Amino acid sequence: MLFRTLVIVLSAGVGAVTSGIVSPSIASAGWGVQARPRVRADTGARPLDSTLALATFDSAWRTVGASLRGRGVTTIDWQAVRGELRPRAAVASTDSSLRVVVDDMLRRLGESHFAIMPPPPGAKASGATAGDAALGTAGVTVRVIDGRSVIWRVDSGSAAWRLGVAPGWTLEQVDDYTVPVLRLGDSSAVRRLAQVSAVMHALRGSPGSRVRIVARDAAGVTHDVAFTREAIRGPVARFGNLPPLPASVELRRLALADGRCVGVIHYDYWMVPVMPALDRAVDSVRTCAGIVLDLRGNLGGVAGMMMGVAGHFLNEARTLGTMRTRGDEMRFAANPRRATDAGVAVEPFAGPLAIVVDGMSASTSEMFAAALQSLGRARVFGERTAGQALPAMATQLPTGDILMHVVADFVTPDGTRIEGRGVLPDEVVPLTRSDIVANRDAPLEAALRWIDRARPGSN
Repeated sequence: MLFRTLVIVLSAGVGAVTSGIVSPSIASAGWGVQARPRVRADTGARPLDSTLALATFDSAWRTVGASLRGRGVTTIDWQAVRGELRPRAAVASTDSSLRVVVDDMLRRLGESHFAIMPPPPGAKASGATAGDAALGTAGVTVRVIDGRSVIWRVDSGSAAWRLGVAPGWTLEQVDDYTVPVLRLGDSSAVRRLAQVSAVMHALRGSPGSRVRIVARDAAGVTHDVAFTREAIRGPVARFGNLPPLPASVELRRLALADGRCVGVIHYDYWMVPVMPALDRAVDSVRTCAGIVLDLRGNLGGVAGMMMGVAGHFLNEARTLGTMRTRGDEMRFAANPRRATDAGVAVEPFAGPLAIVVDGMSASTSEMFAAALQSLGRARVFGERTAGQALPAMATQLPTGDILMHVVADFVTPDGTRIEGRGVLPDEVVPLTRSDIVANRDAPLEAALRWIDRARPGSN
């Protein structure tokens, strides 16, 4: 019965159930990253008495246990885990040290989307919601290439951009955080995701605060630069127990060699406030030769949004995938769009649809890309996705900390489980440092070439 209730919430696109966001903005606890950096105790922690510590540990243990039972997971002796770790929880004197114990418990599971994180700014224990504090950004986006953290993009007009910070620089230090270099054996998709999350977390901070980076450019010259973080531009989404998240939609209209247009649409999260702008973006490029959905860096969100977005591109209520527990299941189905927000009759876009992904495409982004790929409706370009695709929800614990926990498994229309596997693009186009330095977007270029070849009468 509980799962049926969650299904209704997801179908309506509201509530605190997500596909499980993996977010650099909340990456202090990893949020769904299997190989996340360990949670550490810190000197700014709040004191904690043993009664509250045990109540919080027990709440987390029971919640996770319900997830395991509901999905029929029997590979771990959960009672034994409690017996081992509860004494450590009893002597935890701060919320931070207790967080280390709970994190240790979650690591035993070996699955994504189990994580604990501190409460959002302004939140209090026992049911308070997140405050309205804005997120600060350094204006820099990072990817891992050949084991090193490379600046992929710099926001134009940002303080970093004005000081000459450029794509292709290799980050070595962010404030007091020394950026590690991954060895060849550590360069799996999960490890790269964890590395990017750790670096992006180090880059974030309050608007107006200072951040210092040490980086090496393509010529090998070291730069030591300090600048001020700025507030995230554009709208933000507030959802359940999550911190504010970017909610902007970027639309570009590019031209092919023969003058036909291609609409390129990018958004960072699958959040309900994004949907109106996304609808308008698709409507504005319906007459173009093709559409590209750029889901690189899109870390997930509300899984139910897949149904509305897929409806822009599917003329029938095709199944997009299935959420399963031991005793129940829910099928996600496309909701074909027959009218615009203004009431104008339309049909779903029938032209070529390309989806561009990378190792930072996670959760709902993976579910959506895998669904349209398996249905033959889209061609996928870029790099293998994160393989972090378990439906989850965020629950507040007695201390105010947020526990993310899995509520179901997910399989694609052809029965494939994405968790741990990811989505393999139809055309694998790796990101290279030389392309970044040259301001070349090879995955997008490959998608545009495919759309160009797909024109009527072409071979």
